Amino acid sequence: MTARSPIGRVVATENHPTSTGAFRFWLAPDVNLKPFDFVQVLPPENQDTAIGRFYAIIDEIHQVSDEPSPLSGFISSDFGNSSQAPRVGRVVTTYADATVLYNTNDIEMPVPHGSRVHWPDEDGVRKALGIDEYRRKTPAGYIMMSGPSDTKIAISVDMDADYLIGPEGAHLNISGISGLATKTSYAMFIMSAIQQRQLSDDWSKAGRTSFVVLNVKGADLLHLHEPASDMNESTRSDWEKCGLQPEPLSNVTYFYPYSANEPARAQTMLATAEIDEAVRAGNAYRYFYDVPSALERLYLLFEDMEDPAQTLVSCVDYCTENIGDDVPWNTMHRNVADWARSTPDKARIPVVSWRRFNRLFRQRTRNGMFTELANRSQEYKQIRLADHLRALEPGHVAVVDIAKLPDYLQAFVVGDVIAALRDPRSSDDADEVAPTERGTVVLFADELNKFAPRHGRARSLTTHLREISERGRSEGIILFGAEQFRTSVDERVTGNSGTHVFGRTTAVESKRDSEISARPQSSRVPFLRKGELLVSHTRFSAGTLKLRFPRNAYRPG
Repeated sequence: MTARSPIGRVVATENHPTSTGAFRFWLAPDVNLKPFDFVQVLPPENQDTAIGRFYAIIDEIHQVSDEPSPLSGFISSDFGNSSQAPRVGRVVTTYADATVLYNTNDIEMPVPHGSRVHWPDEDGVRKALGIDEYRRKTPAGYIMMSGPSDTKIAISVDMDADYLIGPEGAHLNISGISGLATKTSYAMFIMSAIQQRQLSDDWSKAGRTSFVVLNVKGADLLHLHEPASDMNESTRSDWEKCGLQPEPLSNVTYFYPYSANEPARAQTMLATAEIDEAVRAGNAYRYFYDVPSALERLYLLFEDMEDPAQTLVSCVDYCTENIGDDVPWNTMHRNVADWARSTPDKARIPVVSWRRFNRLFRQRTRNGMFTELANRSQEYKQIRLADHLRALEPGHVAVVDIAKLPDYLQAFVVGDVIAALRDPRSSDDADEVAPTERGTVVLFADELNKFAPRHGRARSLTTHLREISERGRSEGIILFGAEQFRTSVDERVTGNSGTHVFGRTTAVESKRDSEISARPQSSRVPFLRKGELLVSHTRFSAGTLKLRFPRNAYRPG
């Protein structure tokens, strides 16, 4: 068989006729295909070519014989002698089910019986997926599919940035088993693709994107600007397949939680020497919360506590109303302790609630990031996080490290980050910065189930993330979220994503998650290999593609 020979023929049977959307075809004996491969279909030799060519994606592959039942096979092998070859030869063929994606003449008719099935061309596949129509192409990875003589065909795939980061559609959600699903790696790859592509003429200045990355575990995302030391030719080739340079992210700034009690005055997984070097280079800052900045978000400290009567919220409101802007932390602690003894506003807040609030407040503000400006604050690069995020420039990356903070403080900082992005006014009441001046901001949050859990009482942080998923596109705030199990995240947060990515996950989870189980290739999810993802993008005509992507070009943690 030559490269131009058909690899099979379409067959329309009485029980399985072809349709405008699907067909079956048998394969020549020496052809190897796999699900998610593409094929092109030409009409039979005796039919008018005006019907055009069809492009289709393989859903499943089957083999069938004229064996009437397992019993006949058992008898044919000398009544169950597995070492005995069957005495009766059978007619066997392999056939594939395929879904039609595109017709070159825009004709919506059933694929004709006897049509010739061929290997596809890359341009035809990209056109069939609708990629040629995109205004701002963002590399999403590449397809590695079967080809003639057992060769491989690599086809680069792009997403439409207008539907990934707005204005037409927005948000990205990635789910899968930790480690095997490569969720964070894929998110960083997409961010790198956006950062590189937005320098082209297709992206206007108003369309420039900045990024806020939450580092929630280890030091995974604390070296995004440093090139990988183990870059090899294979990895470089993978980046080139996607039309990108194998480079780390640029214009990256890191923010560590301040603590005077730590050797490097920062609560982070990095070594002291690394922190000092980053601060001296101007690439890192230490963020803190004085009383005025913490009062704005104080309610977030108690989000995980049961408060059916809203008495903790009432205590927070009382503190906000009665604490001055220039009060230091030791004075505020003393005031709260006094109120726990004297019980002001008894009609609204009982004494037991004040005592509970005092105990929790002291415990949760004992962390070193709740402090005042140090005498050497300029040397320590001690800053208020919200002010720097409001001034984030288009094209820049801000990495907020919260990995060493307990869960309740992680939620506090995340809430502050979201509030700063949604209210782009500085603390000195400067004029509001319009989203078009600031550009679109992508917020990446791993372990999204921590901040927007599906079960349990609704929390204000969940509400904020819901609002971003529902209205963030118009505000210029885009959510890139990742989690192990989609079913553990609030369904309004995940449901509003225009792009869904599935890494390897368990069979139980893939059946439980309707977003996965509704797809024809859902049975493949538990068997995906590391570096393989199922990607569903609003603009993909195929619905779901199996993509590969290159190893990250930055130094791992």
